[in-house]
Amino acid sequence: MKKLIIRSALLTGTLALLFVLTALPAFAATTANGHIYGQLLDGSNKNAPLANQTVTLQMAQGSDSKDLSTSKTDAQGNFSFNNLSTDKTLSYAVYIRYQGAQYVSSVVTLDSNPTQKVALTVYQATQNPRDIAILQANVLVRELEAEHGVLSVSEVFAIQNLNNHAYVGSFDASKGKPNALRFTLPKGAKNIALGKGFAGYHVIQVDRGFASDAALLPGANEFSFSFELPYTATTYDFQYETIYPTVQLSFLVAPNLHASVNVLKAAGVVDANNHSYLVFKGTVLPAQQAITMHLEGLSLPANANASSFNPSTIWLIVAVVLLCALAALTWSLYRSRRNAALVTASQAKGHGKSAPTGSGKDTAKKPTVLSPKERQEKLLQELLQLDEDHATGKLAKASYEERRAKTKARLRSLMSEQEISKR
Repeated sequence: MKKLIIRSALLTGTLALLFVLTALPAFAATTANGHIYGQLLDGSNKNAPLANQTVTLQMAQGSDSKDLSTSKTDAQGNFSFNNLSTDKTLSYAVYIRYQGAQYVSSVVTLDSNPTQKVALTVYQATQNPRDIAILQANVLVRELEAEHGVLSVSEVFAIQNLNNHAYVGSFDASKGKPNALRFTLPKGAKNIALGKGFAGYHVIQVDRGFASDAALLPGANEFSFSFELPYTATTYDFQYETIYPTVQLSFLVAPNLHASVNVLKAAGVVDANNHSYLVFKGTVLPAQQAITMHLEGLSLPANANASSFNPSTIWLIVAVVLLCALAALTWSLYRSRRNAALVTASQAKGHGKSAPTGSGKDTAKKPTVLSPKERQEKLLQELLQLDEDHATGKLAKASYEERRAKTKARLRSLMSEQEISKR
């Protein structure tokens, strides 16, 4: 029975293969008439044609792609690919890796026009980074998993190469560090995901970040990446450093996080990706500029309490509780003895007569006791009023900064007390 099943399967497979082989020529004859051609030019040398260079044709369908064939350029830099399928689900692009940099043509389809011309321009390579500048850098920070204590950070860079040569980095560290495109990362960053600009290139870990051999073509280049940042307390200091001269740097922070940034200035609220963010901006920043963003009001991780309690911490808390109880008992005994002495003295002075009604009572109005939440709201209102007075010129900068710092310190102290009372 088993042999019969095997023979049946082999027969079915053979018939299917014969069907495909007989049908393929008809399919190819009707759809494989596509043609892609173009010219390879040297952008660093007035678009002179490049001969004897191998270019590759890549085909993509949906999310899948593969290299289809190669072509060597002639004396005029021309290349050509023939007998291509014109199926509307297929798209094509021509690429070349030249002097360490990768260059890709525009993507074309052949269903409506079976003959397409593509342009492919390359540049001579340089390893001199002096013409690199950051036109715009955006750093977006928000809470990803509050219960696990994780911040989500995304960074996007518009990098300008002012040279007519492509900057191609090298991982050679013989001179102390790789001469390659570099990006900084805060300590403890994990789950790094590379985005735009890194396709086809490699990265390595370096001090305080990572380096990539990705090329910077003349003109504007865009790079992006994201990572996660664990934290273990309600406050966190996010460290950032400008590797290259930066024309404009923006920090975008979720409004539920209380943030303050040195060097950068508050610039209001913006909407991005259906979310609102507080913005801090700085302009014309030099290379190696250190920036710290102080975050407050982070959600305390669920495991923070468990991880922070150890035997020594417990004994310290017990000792503090005992000292507080002892102090309360001592104060109670002191007040009891003091009141008794006052009563005795009063009776002796009045020859045994009772004091007039109400003469021993404090008739002063008792002060209003605010709840922790009311105190917090009051401090926040004070901060807003200080900001408004400073913005309208009613409050000098020195006085404003001093009073704001004191108010924020009181607010942090109150928030810390509330966190302790919740545990």
